[in-house]
Order: sequence, then structure tokens, then C-alpha cells
Amino acid sequence: MNFEDLMVHIEKRPQVYVGEKNFSLISAFLEGYLCNDAIRLGERTKYDFRYDFGEWLRNKFKYELELGWSTIITEISQKENLDSVDVFFREYKLFIENK
Repeated sequence: MNFEDLMVHIEKRPQVYVGEKNFSLISAFLEGYLCNDAIRLGERTKYDFRYDFGEWLRNKFKYELELGWSTIITEISQKENLDSVDVFFREYKLFIENK
């Protein structure tokens, strides 16, 4: 399974991967997954979205502070009064489409 397939599966059934639909748990899972790949391969993988995604979010939502992607998603979801998991996958898909 490639990374994009994994993301589709997590979006459809987050409970299988982290036990419940919880953004903090999904974020921690993805951080661990991507860190493991970087350590195992000796370099950051091309699908490690974290740095570019954070920059993309900061530009899109006009954040001047160097906040991480998960913090920005949490703030956006609170402002929009939406579930942070849903906001994350919405923004992630837009990010991938605009790459």
C-alpha cells in the first residue's frame, strides 16, 4: 500500500488505525509513520507532506507565525466549528490537488 492509499483508508476508517476518529491521534500516527520512513530510508520521503503542507496552510490562511500543520488545522476547525479530522482531510486533498 502506498502512502496515498493509506491516507484514503485512514479517512474512511480512522478507528482501524488509531482506535477512534480523533485528529490528535491521526496526527501522531502520521508523524510516527513518516519519521519511521525517514529513519529507515535515511532521508525524508517524497510523500512526507508535513513541511510543505504547513507552509501551504500558513499561506492559505495568512498565518504569520511558524505554527505546525496540526496546530493550524485545529485552529481552523475551531473557527469553522467543524470536526478537525474532516478539516484535515479537506485541506490535505486541496493541498495535493494544488501541488
